[in-house]
Amino acid sequence: MPNTFIDNRDRWLQMSEIDYLGQFLKAWLAFNAWYRSAYNESQDRKIIEEIKWNANPIASKFRPLLRNSSEEAVQFRAEIGLLHHRLEDYELHNGKGGNKIRIRFKQVDIREEPPLRKIENHYGYEIVADRIAGGTVTVTVKKIVTGRLLVNLNQTKFDLTLLENDTNFKNLPTEQLKIKCRRIYQSVSPRLPKDLTMGDMEEILCGTHSFKCGEDFLFAGVLEIIYLMRCTLFHGELVPTRESAECYEPCYRIIRRFLASIE
Repeated sequence: MPNTFIDNRDRWLQMSEIDYLGQFLKAWLAFNAWYRSAYNESQDRKIIEEIKWNANPIASKFRPLLRNSSEEAVQFRAEIGLLHHRLEDYELHNGKGGNKIRIRFKQVDIREEPPLRKIENHYGYEIVADRIAGGTVTVTVKKIVTGRLLVNLNQTKFDLTLLENDTNFKNLPTEQLKIKCRRIYQSVSPRLPKDLTMGDMEEILCGTHSFKCGEDFLFAGVLEIIYLMRCTLFHGELVPTRESAECYEPCYRIIRRFLASIE
């Protein structure tokens, strides 16, 4: 005879598993409703930047928790440490094509960088990448001896895919020149990746993991990573596996903490 007690155990165990993707989704929608009412800006990305860097109830509550020794602070930092651990164990990505990035604390685009111009020479060629205020990017590749322009690209925004699809870029004479041009272009990115586990600030211990980037950068990094994970889930880019779903467990708990602070 079948062992009905074992069958019942297995069914109840399966039913007891928490759907962290669904729970995160509902928590984020509540968070979204709050910041949509609290800010006049219409774009989610711009609101997230405001929350990351400017005064607001969430920042006022949780930045200090990255340093103090209260029970709530220890639990909050433990959730950050767990998120870091799971993102290192499982590769979660956001975006597509040349703009695809891995989501992780060791390589997070923490904030928009100021305008930047880079000029380098490469075996008789001059490569210039210039990102000016407003986001416009220009890229030129010139043969120094003759002054002939091989690439003269003007973009309304930084986009590596647009450079790689440019006919003149594809026709550059050597693969090494293309690699060099691509690298210089990437060096003027408006969002340069930062490793939040490294730096010269006093160590912040989150569970068993340490961060040396300071409270401001760590708080902003947590928000940036959770927002990217939200985008990956909402845009259908997430591969729904047990491991990927587990990455959203600490995100759900962190968002719940944020919501509790603004009730």
